[in-house]
Amino acid sequence: MLKMRAFSVSEITKYIKKLIGADPILNQLLIEGEISNFTLHSSGHAYFSIKDDDSKMSCMMFSQYVQMLERIPKNGDKVRIHGSISIYERDGRYQLYAQKIEFAGLGELHVRFEALKKKLESEGLFDEIHKKEIPKYPQTIGIITSPTGAAIQDIISVATRRSNLSSILLYPVRVQGEYAAGEIVMGIDFFNSKRPVDLLILSRGGGSIEELWAFNEEVVARAIHGSKIPVISGVGHETDFTISDFVSDFRAPTPSAAAEIAIKSKDELALLLEQQMLRIQKQMMSQLERYKYQLESASPLKLKDKLTHRIEIAQNEIERDKNRLVASVSRKVETSRLILEASGDKINSLSPLATMQRGYSIVKQNGKVVKSVEGLAKGDALTVAVSDGSVETTVQKVVKD
Repeated sequence: MLKMRAFSVSEITKYIKKLIGADPILNQLLIEGEISNFTLHSSGHAYFSIKDDDSKMSCMMFSQYVQMLERIPKNGDKVRIHGSISIYERDGRYQLYAQKIEFAGLGELHVRFEALKKKLESEGLFDEIHKKEIPKYPQTIGIITSPTGAAIQDIISVATRRSNLSSILLYPVRVQGEYAAGEIVMGIDFFNSKRPVDLLILSRGGGSIEELWAFNEEVVARAIHGSKIPVISGVGHETDFTISDFVSDFRAPTPSAAAEIAIKSKDELALLLEQQMLRIQKQMMSQLERYKYQLESASPLKLKDKLTHRIEIAQNEIERDKNRLVASVSRKVETSRLILEASGDKINSLSPLATMQRGYSIVKQNGKVVKSVEGLAKGDALTVAVSDGSVETTVQKVVKD
């Protein structure tokens, strides 16, 4: 029996790499697909995947080729990649080493994403008017995420570090796959109808657009919009955006950031309490100053000064009223005097005395003025009034004109 030689892992890996390197097709390759999980490293190298409906392939592009790109790719871009297949010996996996990327358009998921985003935005689901205020001091926080994922571990880590004073309730759901969206909707409904909390955090770790797709489903968006409880969306990494981010009441860039926003530490609460105490103290001091001023205003000396001032004002008003009254009476007396003098002149001009002073006299018989010779006879006694006296006489003869 022949004894087989045992190869090391490195030997087999290098052998496979050599076989692949000798294949002319795998050395000059043009692959078409959709960009996923794109990451631009600080070194300048790019790491990503290219996928179609059935398969996914790991890719990397060295920095010198990245610098030659017309633009940096993003998840969902439909592309054609020029490159070669080789083995990454450390991990023993094959990957595409890209040298050139041609852009062909958006992938199917991104087209669906943009269409749903446009639809919900036109309905007003993203409007600020619908955003509920995030409570400053939530006593109970509902977490909707995977019980085994990185997101819940990040949230627990933040809560532990910040000496959390809030109660955390986990509603376990799948965060990717066919049933994830339905379970997320059930979680939102559970907290709204059966176990009310002060705040909801919807979260999961980072991933490709297809891995995050449950948070781009319309049913999830409408459940978030219909929630009576404020919702923080902490899905993916900082550069990942989902429909749930736009419709939620607050978007956190990561699950950890969502926990930082929701969970107040004892130090923060102590600082907030101290600031509130200072505000109350300032308000009390201001109120005491007002009371002190009011008391000083009510002292006998202040009251005397106020009373003296008011008496002076009243005296001045009386003096002004008196002067106005005297002036008014004087004007009326003067007006009456002028009218009286005018009336006297008029009366004098019409008086019989004035007529007699001009040489005329008045003849009376038995006290009555004689206006006609009718009724007079010789021997009748008459009185003739002149300006400075009267003359008694008798009729000697009556002559009628």
